[in-house]
Amino acid sequence: MNKVIYFADATCDLPVDFIKKHNIQIIGLRYSIGEVDGWFTTADQKQLADFYARMRKGDTASTSLVLYDDAVSAFEPFFRQGYDIIHFGLSSGLAKTYENANNAGIDLAKKYGRKFYAHDTKCVSAMHVILIEYCLRIGDFDKIVESLPAFCKTVKAYFTVEDLKYLHKSGRLSGAAKVIGGLMQIKPIIKVDDDGKLVTMTKKTGRLQSIQFLANQVSQIDTDHPTVFIIHADCLDDAKLLEQKVREHFIGVKTTIIQMGFIISTHTGPGTLGLGFISK
Repeated sequence: MNKVIYFADATCDLPVDFIKKHNIQIIGLRYSIGEVDGWFTTADQKQLADFYARMRKGDTASTSLVLYDDAVSAFEPFFRQGYDIIHFGLSSGLAKTYENANNAGIDLAKKYGRKFYAHDTKCVSAMHVILIEYCLRIGDFDKIVESLPAFCKTVKAYFTVEDLKYLHKSGRLSGAAKVIGGLMQIKPIIKVDDDGKLVTMTKKTGRLQSIQFLANQVSQIDTDHPTVFIIHADCLDDAKLLEQKVREHFIGVKTTIIQMGFIISTHTGPGTLGLGFISK
């Protein structure tokens, strides 16, 4: 059996212990916050706390794409060593990151006579943990290529945000909607649609209502896979409240709380809260 190694880009927000356990290679992305420029792969709690504090203070943050050359630099040493590569990255509906990495992988695989696969998962943030765990269970490269697209459709993820200004800055909310929504404490519930884009599926008034709505979504869970991943951007107390409500809603559920990294939260803001699971 050929050697297979897994790659993910920094938007996948994989926990550090998960990365180390499974020897996952991370392609970083460039970011800036205020006057500071950096390269993000993973971050410790102090770095995350500082980043979110600066955002809350009003510092402007921005991020880059994974460029074709970035992906070539990451993939090529492993193709040279005889590995086949499976890569996970940000949904193509949100940026050209997937397209650039996929093109680089295909070109290098042909050059070195290896296998490469990067399914457009239509997924964001730490929901990729679910997908990578699935691939690790399957193990065989060709079986993963055959079955992963169908499995991806069973993964559901829902998010809400604390402050609408970040969605406005990223062009996903009009100025009028931002003002009105802010005055009325409107909290959109966001999901990734079939095209891999973030869309508002409904709106709730106030944080508690939005958290309860997220918790209610576990009614869709596949009881053979009763694990819920809860993701937060500097709002651990809200994540724990969501965890409590999820457990009240579904007895026996397993929960894992993961903190969101710099890249996705730059566009959704501190206070972003979400959950994901395998549906029926």
